[in-house]
Amino acid sequence: MAERLSVSLDDKSKEKLEKMRKMTGKSTSELIRDLIDLGYDIYQLGVDTDSLEAWVDYLAKRQHMILDIEHWRVIFNEIEGVNNSEFWRQMEEIGLSHAVQYKMKGLDTVEKILRYVEKANWYEIKDEGQNLKAEIKEGFGKLIVVEK
Repeated sequence: MAERLSVSLDDKSKEKLEKMRKMTGKSTSELIRDLIDLGYDIYQLGVDTDSLEAWVDYLAKRQHMILDIEHWRVIFNEIEGVNNSEFWRQMEEIGLSHAVQYKMKGLDTVEKILRYVEKANWYEIKDEGQNLKAEIKEGFGKLIVVEK
């Protein structure tokens, strides 16, 4: 059973809807139903829009990939045993290029960068204090921030 629904759109939303309609070749009703289904699926998974935007940014340009965490653990264990200065030089170069990219995205503080990269599942940030002078210590599989 279909139910009619009236929705008010501002000019910007109306323009976006029209562009999507032309891109997909779908009717407005089909497109709205698809978007509701997508929104519902995302909502059910508990994904926030910031994470979704970061994932699309990471994956859409095919510059990043999804890799199982267990594979990373094996790779990192191997890397820890390697003392290859060329490897570390290249890693530093990659890190510097990421710094430029983050700056261009408006990620201009350590916290903004850490929160953005957190979306790639490298780590999880847990806030347990604020405005503290702290020392960062490396633990097994985590960084430990100790108040000074």
